[in-house]
Amino acid sequence: MLRHVLTLGIFLALVSTPLGSARLSAQPKTLADYDLKALAIVVNRDSSDITVIDPATDTIIKRIPLGEYTNAHMAMLNHDGKKLIISATGRDRFLVVDLVTGQVEHTIVTGKAPEHFDATPDGRRAFVGNMEDSTVSVIDVHEGRELQRITGFFEPHGFSVLPDGSKVYVSSLGAHEVAVLDTTSGRMLKRLAIGDVGRVAARDPQRYLSSIKGIVNPTLTKDGAFAYAADSDAGVVAIIDTRTDKIVKTLKIGEQPWRAYNSPDGRWMLVPNNGDSTVSVIDTTSQKIVAQLTAGTEMTGINFAMGGSKAYVISRGDSTVYVFDMKTFGLVTRLKIGTNLALETAATTADGTKIYLASSTNDSVYAIDARTDQVKQIADVGRYPWGVSILAAASPNYCH
Repeated sequence: MLRHVLTLGIFLALVSTPLGSARLSAQPKTLADYDLKALAIVVNRDSSDITVIDPATDTIIKRIPLGEYTNAHMAMLNHDGKKLIISATGRDRFLVVDLVTGQVEHTIVTGKAPEHFDATPDGRRAFVGNMEDSTVSVIDVHEGRELQRITGFFEPHGFSVLPDGSKVYVSSLGAHEVAVLDTTSGRMLKRLAIGDVGRVAARDPQRYLSSIKGIVNPTLTKDGAFAYAADSDAGVVAIIDTRTDKIVKTLKIGEQPWRAYNSPDGRWMLVPNNGDSTVSVIDTTSQKIVAQLTAGTEMTGINFAMGGSKAYVISRGDSTVYVFDMKTFGLVTRLKIGTNLALETAATTADGTKIYLASSTNDSVYAIDARTDQVKQIADVGRYPWGVSILAAASPNYCH
């Protein structure tokens, strides 16, 4: 009996202390308790859902179902971090999801096979490329409706809205041009021809005239003053002055360039060239190529970390990430992630210390610690993780 009384007394003393109170009052966290802008959002194409990872613990904290056969292509948090906007390629829809509740608030009909998009800085409008009918859907995100559907494109793939929200630049995979749209009216302001593809094709008609490999994405400089558009067939990068919408310079780079990636400090544009496994480094001040790095095959993206002092080049063909020092342009290390893994795209945390990389063939995300270059696998995130995004990212990546 005395033992029971002592046990009860110890228990009462424990719960009366601050520590005991903390233990009793602790509740499981909801997403509302997190900094939503810092969370890593993973798009799982084949399981038609979204996985949310907490970068502080590298743990999965939520799975959000999007509906059967949604097959989402990319997702991004809206400007305030409260809404997820998602292209549902499999259902020809665009989704607006409340991140905290996990509920789909709006399901909007688009053209066929919507894939890539960008939104205005106020989060009001999104411009979505419908790959199979070559149209662009203009979406009112708040009201959840399509405002208009613009024609005249050729597999519209890449979108970049100016920081002031006035214009959006659209590149096409099926054409050698960048289109400029007024974001308010949707009016086509200009079409800019990129590269002299006819001259290139004349040297190898079998290769270049069988199918067009145009421009993946028009990448803006940090201040929005210029857009860099790499043409895969022509092997050039065109630099567009966004004030005048004129091409001010065209640089010959490597074979079959993918797209440009800008460093957090705005000093560099890096372009992976999948035809010769090199990466062209462009100084954005002089607008000249200052280095040519040797990397891997089938590169899908480049992420910067540690304040832009390191660049991580993702090679799907090698299942490897190549790490470069951006002060010396020397190779720091090769991170062999696995064997026969399809590495997709990644996102960098806001503090620049971690990179989250999607690996579609083994349903995993790999967390790379940029301070040590140690790699940790986060398994079972969903079927066929296709891309990762972080709103407050130090070097935001674009889906592929």
